[in-house]
Amino acid sequence: MKRIGILTMHRVQNYGSALQAYALQEYVNRLGYDAELIDYIFPNDSHKHHRPFRKRIKSALFKWAFYFPLLRKSKRFARFYEGYYNCSQQQFASPDSLAKFAYPYDVLVTGSDQVWNPIHVLTDTSFFLSFGQPHTPKIAYAPSFSLASVTADFAMVIRSFLESYRHLSVREKSGLNIVKGLIGKEVEMVCDPTLLLTKEEWGVLAEQSSIRIDEPYILVYVLSYAYNPYPEISAIIEQVQKELNMPLILLDAPILDMKFNNARFIKDAGPLEFLYLVQHASFVITTSFHGTAFALNFGIPFYSVIRDHSGFDTRMMDLIDVVGADRAIVYNKPIDRPLEMNYSIVSERIEFLRSRSQEYLKRSLGESVVFADNTCSSL
Repeated sequence: MKRIGILTMHRVQNYGSALQAYALQEYVNRLGYDAELIDYIFPNDSHKHHRPFRKRIKSALFKWAFYFPLLRKSKRFARFYEGYYNCSQQQFASPDSLAKFAYPYDVLVTGSDQVWNPIHVLTDTSFFLSFGQPHTPKIAYAPSFSLASVTADFAMVIRSFLESYRHLSVREKSGLNIVKGLIGKEVEMVCDPTLLLTKEEWGVLAEQSSIRIDEPYILVYVLSYAYNPYPEISAIIEQVQKELNMPLILLDAPILDMKFNNARFIKDAGPLEFLYLVQHASFVITTSFHGTAFALNFGIPFYSVIRDHSGFDTRMMDLIDVVGADRAIVYNKPIDRPLEMNYSIVSERIEFLRSRSQEYLKRSLGESVVFADNTCSSL
């Protein structure tokens, strides 16, 4: 059985990061390979940003105030890693330790998530598979730059690494333009790994959630790392709640959201609980790419709230545009449109995108394995 080494951001305590890593490994295994997540710890010392003192104090106070829920959340993530990941025996805490590893893989794969986002990876080229043997075939499956363009300095660093891939794909249309501009190649746009699996397959995992909700609810999952959606998003949440007349479930909500009435605040969910909460929601309001992706996959009506048309973060807009769900885009201000969503055409487009992406993965892995066999026999 051919061994496939996958490098992605799999241990970030983020629902989307954990679930996309699981999905890619799971699907590669289903194709008949032995897939292993290279246990590279991200972030590490090479990715440290200087955080203002005020933000560090605010973060410490938040962790103190919600110590026990956050502890339960960490334990649920740890159980998910242990139960659903197949990781390399060796763990790597720096780019240098990764570069010194003797890789037992037939093929190396850059996985998805924001692994090519220069804001996150800084000068670390590990996610461009800058390590490993020159003859080892390399595949990129759905990595995201998360930006409409990259700086000239970053482009100069990564150009040669991009040229070393035998098969290249990206997750967003903006990524197609970046890669073509850098190396002159037309590459494929494929779906996020979470969309490789159907809602029925995700539903099996969702039912293992330790959280249960016995009434209809609106799920609110708002992240603020790309931009700060407050206070404008509060009016959107209030508008939807008033129209649907349902309680709110606020997942990982900031203290700013504590003012909502008829609301339950959940800060201890793990990946399985996240799946359950999206699957059983009557409506989803989110600023998260994976909140958007799972709402689409489960067929749940939603609003995907973004800052503006600036192109600073293209991830959600590109996905929504590809599957024809433009009605769900909200530009961070109250809107006047129906909450209902017709999924008949959207579901067809998701299935088409899924099939095309699965075919890319089958083809690129198959051709890479043949190349690896021929290379080894000639050495």
